[in-house]
Formats: sequence, structure tokens, C-alpha cells
Amino acid sequence: MAPELPTPDFLETPDDPTLLDLDPDADGSAGPSLPIILFSAASGIGAGIIAFYITHRLLLLNPPLSAGLATLSMLGTLGVTSGGLSVLIRANPLVNIGFSCGLLVLVVTFFGFCSLVGALAAALVLAFS
Repeated sequence: MAPELPTPDFLETPDDPTLLDLDPDADGSAGPSLPIILFSAASGIGAGIIAFYITHRLLLLNPPLSAGLATLSMLGTLGVTSGGLSVLIRANPLVNIGFSCGLLVLVVTFFGFCSLVGALAAALVLAFS
């Protein structure tokens, strides 16, 4: 007769939440995580560019509709990336998603400002040449 095998802990107490924790004594940080914010913003921008290319060039949609779908893709990718990485390190996902969206708003604002200044400078160069 074979010896009786010990019963695993997860079968004895299936409702114990500490069984899935890698380190139950470690508390997650409540603050934002800069690597998560930067990585999720970069992946969101990349997904937006790829989505715009696919919708405009391959699906032959008009530019406003392509830009709208690219924006939805950008925000969805940003949220999934930031939320997923925040869960992995036990950080607050809402803080990281909020800061990532804020970073995207700053990037778009800076791009718009630089485009306007460049257009004004080009107009002045053409006017005085």
C-alpha cells in the first residue's frame, strides 16, 4: 500500500487570500511609478501611430475617423499597459493611468505649441525674404 500524500494548503483553505501572494508582508506603494508611466505612455503613442496607419492607409478611412480610432487605441493600450503593470507590482493603477494620460496631454500640447511656433517662424521667413 502506498503512503498517504500530504494535502496541499490551498486544498485545506481555499478562501485564504495569502496563498496567492508572493510576499504577503510586503505592502504595495501608493504613489505613482515612473517606469510604468513612461512605458505605458510610450506604448500608447506607438499603438496610436500604428492604429492610424492601419485605419488610414490599409482600411482607406478618412483622416478624422482614423484619428478618432487611433486615439481610442492609444487610450486603451495606455490603460491596459498601465493597469496591468500596476497590478504586477501592487501599485495603485488609477494613479499610474492618470499620470500617463497627463503625460500624453503634455506631449500633445508641446507638439501643438512647437507646430504653431514653427508655422509662425516659417510665415515670418517667407514674408521677409
